[in-house]
Amino acid sequence: MGDFKFFRRVSSINVILFMICLFFIGFVASSTTGYVTEGSLPSNITITSFTILAETFNGFTTNFSGHDESIYRNFSDVILEKTSYGKIEFNQNLDLVTMSGSDLVLNFDLDLNLSNNLVLVDNENLSGINKNANISIYEISFTNPGVYHNGAVCTDCTFISYSGGIYKFQVSSFNGVYWLYEVVSPSVCGNGIIESGEVCDDGDSNGLPGMCNTACTGIVSSTDGGGGGGGGGGGVISPNTTLDGNKYYNFTVSPSFFELSMNKGTYYQQLVNVTNTGENDLTITLNVEELQNFIFPQDRSFSISPGESKILRFDIYVSNSREADVYVGKIHFLTSQVRKETNVILQVNEREALFDIRTEILKKYVIPGGRVRANVTLINKGDLRNFDVHLEYKVIDFSKNEYTIKKEDFAIGHTYSDVFFLDLPKDIALGNYLFYARVSYKDVNASSYDTFVVEEISVFSWYLLILIILLAMYLAYRIYKNKQMKSLINSLPKKKSKAEKQSEKMIKKLPLEVPKLPDKL
Repeated sequence: MGDFKFFRRVSSINVILFMICLFFIGFVASSTTGYVTEGSLPSNITITSFTILAETFNGFTTNFSGHDESIYRNFSDVILEKTSYGKIEFNQNLDLVTMSGSDLVLNFDLDLNLSNNLVLVDNENLSGINKNANISIYEISFTNPGVYHNGAVCTDCTFISYSGGIYKFQVSSFNGVYWLYEVVSPSVCGNGIIESGEVCDDGDSNGLPGMCNTACTGIVSSTDGGGGGGGGGGGVISPNTTLDGNKYYNFTVSPSFFELSMNKGTYYQQLVNVTNTGENDLTITLNVEELQNFIFPQDRSFSISPGESKILRFDIYVSNSREADVYVGKIHFLTSQVRKETNVILQVNEREALFDIRTEILKKYVIPGGRVRANVTLINKGDLRNFDVHLEYKVIDFSKNEYTIKKEDFAIGHTYSDVFFLDLPKDIALGNYLFYARVSYKDVNASSYDTFVVEEISVFSWYLLILIILLAMYLAYRIYKNKQMKSLINSLPKKKSKAEKQSEKMIKKLPLEVPKLPDKL
């Protein structure tokens, strides 16, 4: 019994000592600053306080593991490479610890996009990466490449080399998005060659009736007197071209409409498929209308054989300097014989907006001269309540033409919702339109939209509508007559049958009370 007590006492002491050891180990671990990296290269893991994620990078990518804090805070010669797409070589040291932020996680995989002809960095999540760097983009086939930076021709990019499909250039401050494009030499109108920006080129015949105009952006008729081209790389569309095409010259574009909602400072890549459905080769020229500051085609002009399809890439970037609003426009696909177009809606949002506005069309199809109604809902995301806002709403088309504008002022608390209407002109063209709404307070605003279609009711539709109305009237009349007949029948006295009459006579002859039997028989 005594031995058992001694054993139990020793076991208790061991448990206490074990718990004390665990406490000191935890204390030492919590007071130690360690570093860990995850990637394609071996990791030297100590304490997971600071993490670098670079699993998708390979090639000559820097080995970030096994360094102390002083190195991470002033890391030299950082290289990030994806052997299929490109490489970034920093010419200045990087403070990787500060760049990792409060969570001490530096995620190159998520915040640095190195892909097909694209370099995109999230400078908010990689603060301090805006250093001098050399950028190499692989698998380039352009004849004369140029660099777009944040949606504009790069002015601080210095060309280094272009060989073997690798284009290398230097930037003074690595930020935003970069991609390459084909620099097209200015077209020569009158050389007999259809070049970028031209839909025709008739040599010395330019300006003559029925021939190409003096800007090679369209074909003039005998009454046009020569005409001139418009801005944005396009202009007069040839009246001899058609949207329908024929079996000899035709092609399809998919999608024929797309809409995007993007925050300021963001990038998106849209793909469009073009297929030659005719019997002859086509040379197609692209022209972006009204959205040239946002949408950048990688190919401005290309040739396509019968039955061939080509995937076109459009780089879309919204600069921080652009106003939050709804922007509309078109992408024209032009040949000398046939043309197509894609309608585009781009909604640009503030990163942190004061208002959220939503517009919902109540009836999608409206006739010319009809009334279009929309439910507009405003949500106040700020703390201020019961203040006056200004609402403007109107109908616009994809060429930015405006129809029927209205303006109203009213007070808003947290939310506001109402139905607003606009009467369309009787001579408005058939097609697709937007009900556009914009709310503003001082220098803050927000916009939204919904689409609807203006169409005429065909003769067949009118006949069908009249037939439906007549059928409905006939059914209503039949129901009314049936109810009237039932009511008349119910009001008539019912005629009793022979059996019912005999039954009533027998009931009358029966005694009202059953006679009592004597108590004693």
